[in-house]
Amino acid sequence: MSPVGAVGQAPFVRGHVDADEGGGGRLSVRGLTWRPAGRREPVLRDLDLEVPAGQRVLLVGPSGSGKSTLLRALAGLLLTVDSGDLSGAVELDGRAPGERPGAVGLVLQEPGSGTVAATVGRDVAFGLENVGVPREEMPPRVAAALAAVGLGELPLDTPTHTLSGGQTQRLALAGALALRPSLLLLDEPTAMLDGPTAAEVREAVLTGGRGLTTVLVEHRITPWVDHVDRVIVLDREGRVRLDGRPREVLAGHGEELAADGVWVPGLPAPEPLAIDLPELGVDSGTLLTAEPLRVERTRHRLDGSSESATVLATEQPLVVTPGETTALVGPSGGGKSSWLATLAGLLTPTSGRVTGPDGRAVETLPAEEVARLVGWVPQWSSSSLLARTVLDEVLLAGRNLGGGSSRTAARHLLDTLGLAHLESADPQTLSGGEQRRLAVAAALAHGPSVVLADEPTVGQDRGTWAAVAGLLAAHRARGGAVVVATHDPDLVALTDAVREVPAPAGAGESDSPRARAVLSACGPLSLFAAAGLPMIAAVLSPGWQVSSLVLALAAIGAVLGLANVPGSGPGWTDAGRWRGLALRLLPALVGGLSVGWSTWLLGSHDIGTAVSAALRMLNIVVPSAIVLAFIDPDDLADHLGQRLHLPPRPVVALGAALQRIQSFGAAWREVGWARRLRGFGMSWRRPRTVVAHLWQSTFGMLLRSLGSAATLAVAMDARGFAVAGRRSWAAPAPWRWPDTVIVLVALLPLGLVALAHLV
Repeated sequence: MSPVGAVGQAPFVRGHVDADEGGGGRLSVRGLTWRPAGRREPVLRDLDLEVPAGQRVLLVGPSGSGKSTLLRALAGLLLTVDSGDLSGAVELDGRAPGERPGAVGLVLQEPGSGTVAATVGRDVAFGLENVGVPREEMPPRVAAALAAVGLGELPLDTPTHTLSGGQTQRLALAGALALRPSLLLLDEPTAMLDGPTAAEVREAVLTGGRGLTTVLVEHRITPWVDHVDRVIVLDREGRVRLDGRPREVLAGHGEELAADGVWVPGLPAPEPLAIDLPELGVDSGTLLTAEPLRVERTRHRLDGSSESATVLATEQPLVVTPGETTALVGPSGGGKSSWLATLAGLLTPTSGRVTGPDGRAVETLPAEEVARLVGWVPQWSSSSLLARTVLDEVLLAGRNLGGGSSRTAARHLLDTLGLAHLESADPQTLSGGEQRRLAVAAALAHGPSVVLADEPTVGQDRGTWAAVAGLLAAHRARGGAVVVATHDPDLVALTDAVREVPAPAGAGESDSPRARAVLSACGPLSLFAAAGLPMIAAVLSPGWQVSSLVLALAAIGAVLGLANVPGSGPGWTDAGRWRGLALRLLPALVGGLSVGWSTWLLGSHDIGTAVSAALRMLNIVVPSAIVLAFIDPDDLADHLGQRLHLPPRPVVALGAALQRIQSFGAAWREVGWARRLRGFGMSWRRPRTVVAHLWQSTFGMLLRSLGSAATLAVAMDARGFAVAGRRSWAAPAPWRWPDTVIVLVALLPLGLVALAHLV
């Protein structure tokens, strides 16, 4: 039996419940109506559906018709983080969908924000833990699910935050398939994948989900039509418009469905809308020149190791000229997004460089010049949204640069893209397709010379696709240049040049040996002890002399703990660990100096007392800065639940929250990218710009994190977390000899302080 077949056919064990063969559930929806808070009209209106067990349903409709909302309702998760008026009932085999852990598998529209664990293996195993699958049965289930979606070669300890968009999408599907749920809900599972990978994922759904009741949403429905039993069409008011066998529905209503935006098989893509945009006045010549590039990414693993991998390697230069559109095509994860980010000056290539019209490297240009040169549509559109309203988002870059689009022109763009009725809405509340169109409008509005667009047509119906394609064509016609990374063949057909971006040789493989730190051999409980015990010593220290010795012990511990495990890599340590430690220690040094200064100023002007206070502060913070960076959130939850026998739900939630905290750096970087490409510069010569950047980046990161936390809650509950009873654990929580050693070492400062008191 192939691994794909194994995912769908092996017995399904839920904890102490007897094994069964699983299978689809009967879905019933009666009078379902949903009006989100702040909206005047319902998104879904009085829906009635009956889906027999094992039926495979394709849910289609124009953009904004409520398809993704309906999937959340079928999963019983509408009220998990959202508020609004909900009426009607959804039942799976006569019970609410969320009553039985693991009964529903949901793959979200933007799966990256729904990653529930820090590493690939633990992410897939998360649902299995919630439904109580015994530990020994998890590895083959996880391996089979990853193989089914084409990620079988990926190491299980790969950090989830290092995956490409396409890989993240497949990972989310693997997590759902591993559960073998009764109801499988998929929101555009192949939208951001290349043709062969999309076919592989479809095969995983069809084979791994054989016998399951399946409801899937896709805009491009042609590959699915022959593999589903039924098509349900929603109208723009959130009602069921048509319901029947696929060929009958399409044959009888194909033209009217196409007119309403549905991608009807056999019909050519619509003509891009004819749109007039103001002339740019771009001089003839080269706008961007990219030499053959090599881009590497350093992955910092949770065990303290790091490795470098090549994510982009181009052999030919790329020249971007006015009035030309270039398409970057190739396999998912091949480096298309990295190439666009490098063209925008957001990534620094390891070799080669990207220059602007005047020959200067783009990455060195001031933010205002970059924003005038480049408009940016990122792969995940939500990462570029900075303003509080949709209209302000379109106007933001132009206002910042002292010109750009007027309110009338901005409203015209929104109307063209079907967003005019949302101009006062918060951009973060828009659907995925709406956010992508808004990102296109914001990138074009201020009239940059080049528009760099990453998958700009994903999630669009025929009408909104024509609008997006029309805007890109209009930008080219007004003298601008467009570079798109896409898997959309209809969009590629409209471009002037196509560049294949093959995956770099050995992509995803380490270009340097893994170097593991000594502290990575310790478990989270001993690391917490190593952080906490010196704090007690710092408080009890009798004077600055002893505090100095305690701090010296911490320094020695850092040297030993940050050294490489013998044989794990070249050299005795990794310079990146020390750079990270220096950044973590910076607040401690500032705090120590502040405490010492205030003690001297407000006290008796005694130097010894001030130094003692400063050293006490450092001794409280420094050990934590050294060891806490090595705590794996998933490992922490394992140890708290298994060794300390704390309730599993709180400790798992804590682990997930810490995993999100560790992604704050990526969120900060994305906000910084968005600000730079909107013209928000930062200069150390102008302290006000530094303060503004720090404040806005922090605020944006927190907003992004709140939205991410809401999606995370939905993703966790979709894998049975909310109603998990007896939970199992994918990994053991052992106490090893390095744990004992580090605790004994951490006791040395306490012993030193005790000795000082005795003497």
